[in-house]
Amino acid sequence: MTFLNLWAAGFAALAPVIVLLYLLKLKRRRLAVSTLMFWQRVLQESRRRAFFQKLRQFLSLLLHLLIFALILGALMRPVFDRFVREGGSTVLILDTRARMQAIESDGAARFARAKAEAAGLIRQTSGARQMALISANATPVVVTPFTDDERALRRGLDGLAPTDAGGDIESAIQLAEDLLASRRGDRRVIVLTDHAPKIAAQKHALPVSFVACGRASDNVAITRFATRPLLNSPETSEVLLDIANFGRKPVKGNVEISFDGKLLDIKPYALGAGERRLEIFPTVPRPSSRARGWLSARLDAPDALAADNIAYAVLSAQPPSRVLLVTKGNWFLEKLLAADQGVAFELVEPDAFNPALASKFDAVILDQFLPASFDLASTNGNLLFIKATPFGDGKAPLDQPLISDTDAQSPIMRLVNLQNITMLRAASLALPKMPGWNWQAPIRSFDHPLMITGERLGAGPSRRMAALAIDITDSDLPLRVAFPLMMSNTIHWLAGEQTAEMPAAIAGATIPLEANESISTAPQFPGTPSSREQPKAIRGGVFQPLRNGFYRIDHPDGAHWLAVNTFDAAESDLRAPDAPLDESPRLSLLPLANLASWPIWQYLAIAAFALFACEWWLFHRRRTE
Repeated sequence: MTFLNLWAAGFAALAPVIVLLYLLKLKRRRLAVSTLMFWQRVLQESRRRAFFQKLRQFLSLLLHLLIFALILGALMRPVFDRFVREGGSTVLILDTRARMQAIESDGAARFARAKAEAAGLIRQTSGARQMALISANATPVVVTPFTDDERALRRGLDGLAPTDAGGDIESAIQLAEDLLASRRGDRRVIVLTDHAPKIAAQKHALPVSFVACGRASDNVAITRFATRPLLNSPETSEVLLDIANFGRKPVKGNVEISFDGKLLDIKPYALGAGERRLEIFPTVPRPSSRARGWLSARLDAPDALAADNIAYAVLSAQPPSRVLLVTKGNWFLEKLLAADQGVAFELVEPDAFNPALASKFDAVILDQFLPASFDLASTNGNLLFIKATPFGDGKAPLDQPLISDTDAQSPIMRLVNLQNITMLRAASLALPKMPGWNWQAPIRSFDHPLMITGERLGAGPSRRMAALAIDITDSDLPLRVAFPLMMSNTIHWLAGEQTAEMPAAIAGATIPLEANESISTAPQFPGTPSSREQPKAIRGGVFQPLRNGFYRIDHPDGAHWLAVNTFDAAESDLRAPDAPLDESPRLSLLPLANLASWPIWQYLAIAAFALFACEWWLFHRRRTE
């Protein structure tokens, strides 16, 4: 046998004090009486029962010493060595995924029910039955390792809350089996959830019990919400919205779209049972440089799960690209650059141009001008050559060339249609051969490139170049819709702008951070003032957001926002579970019987209380003193 609290043995020093109290003699009072005839018989009977009187006092002393020994043994918390070596081990897995936030028809939350069931199971902890607690969401986490301390398990349970992330219960079960692999004796896994995975085809090494904490419910969810700027209208953006009905009845309502906390638009929706709808509408303006760019969509009809009724997206404000136009005068280019809100341009004459200016602008347009002694390799900056280019092959110009091929995958040709373009002449170009550069011809006239684009790869600062072989005034290109699109694509490509979707992540995903980046650990929401105290942040490494909302990422060049959403159909679908669940988990789920599972100190405490009650009854019956 092993004693868990050996320090309690020090109380054994109080035993002599109990014996000393019984050895103390009573000091009787002297009292004068009129006669002793009435006391003679009593004194005779007392002498005949003197031995039994001493025995009665000895029995009282024995009972008190036994009660003291039982209390001392309970304080020392003895445990059988067999239970210490083997015993029973149980892992409680508490589902903390987004679906556990669902509210049942009676107003109770699924997670609150799960915690109540877990608290009842934790009360069975003893030296013979140790437990561990695991939280299951995007990544399973061991909240409390194996222990027989009920208070430690309760502290771990009280610190848990449902997240907005999805996850897989099977990964949590696998972690529980790994924890139990080195344990001896009876081993068991209990999962407190509302949705059991299909495990019929899987053979778990240990018995797994699923405890029901919710019932099937209808739910409507936003399963996708994203935005991107329109290529043909940079001042506006298009929004993609996907709504699904995970229910057995048709539903209708409105979705409210807000920008920086202010209502922007209201869109009605009507969905049949099990139906989903995808809508795209280009109605969102691009934010100014002072705006946060927070875009949110909210369903106005409440349902079982509130976490998927609101979605977030980010409309980042792109700073205008600084462009330098070097020309003797080109009305078409000047008007095009002035109309592009994403461009801030300056105009200089060719005589005033210095190649050193190229590094101070995001893009430089050289219109029918090539500086003397121009060195392509040593000139910095991103350059667009029009008609006069350094890529000529020395052959005669092309007369009335026809456009035969275009590269639809090139960023220069997005939404550009060059059919039936008329050109009087074009310079003869050839793809250069420069190490470390990738050159392409997105526009060709059979074997002759009409446009060349190049990008430097590998180490060093990024550089891009483009060359157009025609004089735009010698063609009808400026009169076509393709002209502003092609020129805007080329300028923004030279400036290095990215066309990827705005930063967004799924709750529970791992966000990598650069060494010089930091991210706030708590989300922010529309309606909160920008001047309020910012939440704590972590720098570098990885971060796993478990709550929906907007997270601020700071870096040396500024800051941007990250939108986090649930967007998991498995979490939003609250209908019937895949596998049957146990509706009424009780002590029978564990391997030992009720009384047999109690620790030894509880038996000792009960025995001490019983003997104390017995001694109290004997004293009042004058069987002991």
